[in-house]
Amino acid sequence: MSAPAQPAVFNPLEDGFIDWPYDQYRRLRAEDPVHRSDLLQGWVVTRYADVSRILRDPASSAVIDNAVPTDMTRAEIQRRDEAARGGRTLVLLDDPDHARLRKLIAKPFRPREVDGLRSLIEERVRLRVDALVAEHGAGTPVELDLIAEFAYPLPVEIFCQMLGIPEEDHPIFRFWVNCIARSLDPVMDQAERDELVARTDEMYAFLEELVETKRGRNDADILSDLVHAEEDGETLTHEELMAQLMTLYVAGHEPTAGLVGNGLRALFDFPDQLAMLQADRSLLRNAVSELLRYDGPNQFVRRIALADMAFDTPAGPVTVPAGAVVYASPGSANRDEAQWGPTVDQVDITRTDAGSHLQFGAGIHACLGSHLARLQAEVMFTAILDRFEEIELAGPAVWSTRMVIRGLSELPVRARLR
Repeated sequence: MSAPAQPAVFNPLEDGFIDWPYDQYRRLRAEDPVHRSDLLQGWVVTRYADVSRILRDPASSAVIDNAVPTDMTRAEIQRRDEAARGGRTLVLLDDPDHARLRKLIAKPFRPREVDGLRSLIEERVRLRVDALVAEHGAGTPVELDLIAEFAYPLPVEIFCQMLGIPEEDHPIFRFWVNCIARSLDPVMDQAERDELVARTDEMYAFLEELVETKRGRNDADILSDLVHAEEDGETLTHEELMAQLMTLYVAGHEPTAGLVGNGLRALFDFPDQLAMLQADRSLLRNAVSELLRYDGPNQFVRRIALADMAFDTPAGPVTVPAGAVVYASPGSANRDEAQWGPTVDQVDITRTDAGSHLQFGAGIHACLGSHLARLQAEVMFTAILDRFEEIELAGPAVWSTRMVIRGLSELPVRARLR
């Protein structure tokens, strides 16, 4: 007699979850799409319609202070208050504070301004591939780690150049940004948490010094634009400026690196789609949307319910109470059969509604840097298609252990560089 089926439960520690969380998400969508998680002391929401609703709902707050106190929320508030930094980032604020900050920092990230960065991004990508050719040689098959040698360093290098960070400091920024991204996960031991806080403090101190050097000058970079930002007589306080810089580094790096790494890994599993891209570059823009949908880096968005939220589920009505912490999952939503149909688990770079993915969020907190992330990804994929000939997987891909931002720590490939 077979053992009874176990109820669906959110468990990022389950065997296989790190490599492929989508099977667990599917079980949750089918059995318990509004799931009370004891581990997270909150609710995990996995269906597309519900995640989309939460991201757009004014009764869904980004401010942790609105949560009913739990051990996790108390600890987070304590860390924020003790650090005396980061609390004024727009991703952790509601309107009107959020709207004010977004208006002040939005200009460099608007589509027209971002399009003006294309030549800078193309040059950084070209130089990176040229360096790989110089190191590994051209024309003969070579093996390299696409994450360590291409996808991970490039977004930080690009963003550092945009902000006027000296070239020699780019490597330490890659390390610092990785530490901040890891600190976003809600579950980790205290020793690791303390180490990440210390590294974040180092980056904060470095940026504080750099900001002070920019105040008396008018350099042609985004950091100077933010230092001197003014709208309707409003300016950024020092705390607000520093909080936005820390956030922009993570938002401008980790998701882009994840998109390129996760996306290429997915294309290896669907070689017909990779061949279509290699034959027709005009498909690339929609392909980026589809790769974001299929296996995007942003797996969870945390919100606080300001009022009771009612949901219909297979087991009956569920109410998330006011003050509850909610982890809405774009990663799961983007694989919801109810939204995407029977081909949801396939990469289809011609999918007409691929752009409906929720990787860039929705509502007032829709990603400010989505245009920049797309541009970087398109330029990086173009370089892979143009200069990594006969590219193929050369060994097992290794996934990072993070829950909130999904990405590869290693992607061994074999290719002929040109």
